[in-house]
Amino acid sequence: MTAAAHGLDFWIGDWDLTWDGGGGRNTITRELDGHVLIERFVAGGEDAFSGMSVSVEDPSSGIWRQTWVDSAGSYWAFVGGPQRDGTFVFSTAGPVDAEHMVKRMVFSNVSTDSLDWRWEFSPDSVHWQQRWAIKYQRR
Repeated sequence: MTAAAHGLDFWIGDWDLTWDGGGGRNTITRELDGHVLIERFVAGGEDAFSGMSVSVEDPSSGIWRQTWVDSAGSYWAFVGGPQRDGTFVFSTAGPVDAEHMVKRMVFSNVSTDSLDWRWEFSPDSVHWQQRWAIKYQRR
């Protein structure tokens, strides 16, 4: 396994999540001989839903791929990886769904016990608007 294959290791673990108006839990594990990260997400409250993702790094290119599915019937395919500014970004390859927007998630302010996560959208992959921000705290 390459060093790049450990690029999401900061995310592995059990997390308590908080955001404006809600909270939940996320559990990320390394599985399938250590090559795949599996995410299990649960949001509580009035807007309760659950989802999961499968993430893997392509060792030949160093590009990460993630597939997300959830209890609302959503399916998303992302590509990405670590960025020079210290963030880790996954985005759709182009505009998706009825909004016809590019979607991305940004992991930032990563420390041993916490991180920030943002869900953003853009019509052109240049001008991004935040839709959702989650604070992760290790359990």
